Amino acid sequence: MKLVIVGLGSIGKRHKQNLELLGHEVISSFGKADGFLICNPTSKHLETALQLIKFDLPIFIEKPLSHNLDNIDQLKGNILVGYCLRFDESLKKFKKTVPAKGIKSIKIVCQSWLPDWHPQTDYSQSYSAKKELGGGVLLDLSHEIDYALWFFGPVKKVSAKLQMAPELNIETEAMADLNLEFFSGVKAEIHLSYASRQPARFCEIKTSDQVLRWDFQPNNEMYLEEMRHFINVVNNKEIPLVTVADGRRVLDVIETAKINQV
Repeated sequence: MKLVIVGLGSIGKRHKQNLELLGHEVISSFGKADGFLICNPTSKHLETALQLIKFDLPIFIEKPLSHNLDNIDQLKGNILVGYCLRFDESLKKFKKTVPAKGIKSIKIVCQSWLPDWHPQTDYSQSYSAKKELGGGVLLDLSHEIDYALWFFGPVKKVSAKLQMAPELNIETEAMADLNLEFFSGVKAEIHLSYASRQPARFCEIKTSDQVLRWDFQPNNEMYLEEMRHFINVVNNKEIPLVTVADGRRVLDVIETAKINQV
C-alpha cells in the first residue's frame, strides 16, 4: 500500500515508521496514494479531511476528530479516527472483565508533566500549549473519554472543573475533572492533567465485592495494530473500528464539559 501522511510530528513519524515496518510505502504524491493519514495539529484536521475527501479514498484522522463540532457533519466517506487505546490488548482484556451490573464507582486517570513529553523541545510552543492549534487536556487526552464511552455507552449528563496551571505558563487548560453520568446508570470520574509530576494512567472500577484496575503500559504494539486495521480498511477487508460518529460523541462530551463547568 502507498500512503500519504499529512503532518510529521511525533505521532506522524511513529505511524510512518510502523507503516514501513509493516511493509507499506509512505509517499508524498496525493495522486498515487491508496489512503491518507491526517496527523497535523488538531485545529487543522477537519480542513485537511475536507480537502482529501474528493479523492474518495480511506482516511485515518488522528484523534481528536477536530477541535470543535463546526462542520463535522461534512465528513463523509471511509474514515478511521485514531483512538489507539481501542487497540491496546490489555485494555481490551480489561473491558471483558467489567461487569454489566453492580458497579459502584469508576475512576479514570491520565496525568503527566507536560515538559517531560518531548524534553528536547520547548513544550510551551507545542500544539498542546496553544489554543489555536487545538491544545488542552480535554482534546489532547481525550483517549480516556473515548474508552469511557466505549465501555459504558452513551452519556446522559456531563459536568467538569477546568483549571489552568500557572507553573506551566500555557494558554490551554492543564487540568480537567469530569463527572459523567451514563444512560446505563453508572457514573465515572475522569481526571486529566498536564501538571502532575507523578505520571499515572489507569482505570479503577469498584463493585460491591471487588476492585478492578487497569494500568496502562506504554507499548508500540497498539499503534502497529491500529495501522494493520487501517490497511485492512484501505483493502476493504474491515470497516473502521472507530468511526466519525464515535469521534463526534467524544467532542460532544468535551463541548458539554466546557459549558457545564462547576
